[in-house]
Amino acid sequence: MIFTSTNFKTLMSLFIGFIVLAALLFTGASQANEAKTEVKSAAFMEAQTLMKAENYKQAAKIITKAQKNGEDTIDMSLLLTNAYAARINQVGKLKQLGLAKKIKASTEHSLKLDPKNIGALEGLIQFHIQAPGIAGGDKDEARKLIARMIELKPVRGHVIMATMSAKEEKFAEAEVHINKALAIDPTNSQTLLVKGSGLGQRQKYAEAIGVFETCLEHEPDNQDCRYLIGKTAQVGKVEYEKGKAAFEEFIKIGHENKTYMAFTHYRLGKIFAQIDDPDTAKTHYRKAVDIAGLKQAKKALAAMQ
Repeated sequence: MIFTSTNFKTLMSLFIGFIVLAALLFTGASQANEAKTEVKSAAFMEAQTLMKAENYKQAAKIITKAQKNGEDTIDMSLLLTNAYAARINQVGKLKQLGLAKKIKASTEHSLKLDPKNIGALEGLIQFHIQAPGIAGGDKDEARKLIARMIELKPVRGHVIMATMSAKEEKFAEAEVHINKALAIDPTNSQTLLVKGSGLGQRQKYAEAIGVFETCLEHEPDNQDCRYLIGKTAQVGKVEYEKGKAAFEEFIKIGHENKTYMAFTHYRLGKIFAQIDDPDTAKTHYRKAVDIAGLKQAKKALAAMQ
């Protein structure tokens, strides 16, 4: 392909969604591994402290130095991936590309250390699904890795394959994998989230909301299910009362991710704008800006002046 600033910007915007997921994924994976190990090294603890302070660059240096000095463990490798993933929002577009390649290399290294590590395997799958080719993404490689996931974690593997198929608009294939996952565990929230999202992608908004409601019945504390009820109502312009109630409950419960909270206020503001309540819409747009400086909310406010 011809490399231009325009297509680079487009490719990296597609990649950012993976980065958010990767940061969450590897944080969870790292914490899970911590639970299995009673004592952590001084280097590991120092890196964790730096990451809590959002000094991801220095944390990565500490980790890579420890690895070179013989502390090349699965915990260290996963923590390094997390540091790279979290740092990507702190740098410019060109450095993002470099960090993307480091994420890929670190994840591959984790799998060499522990071929059955679910966090590392899923991280590499998501990388190949979400990352553009210029950053090393490869859909064919993703499918090979998903086959491994289906062997190790059948439900999760089928859900990931369904998600990938839906993104490629292979809806029949996606449905096959979702049904296989539901046959194994009909109450699995991740499966229901993907099923509902697929329905929404096909503009079957009311049906999608019904699936997300089922998700909440099985897992009342699942904020993702709750958010998607609101988002689907807003995007599909249906079931506004359900959408408002879901977003308001989400806000009441709260979420540690500021961007997630900001988008909740933003989309709730969109609902109020859609039902002709501009004052309440502005209130939520302002909250979205206050929480995370959300550009979409700033633009929506500017349009209402």
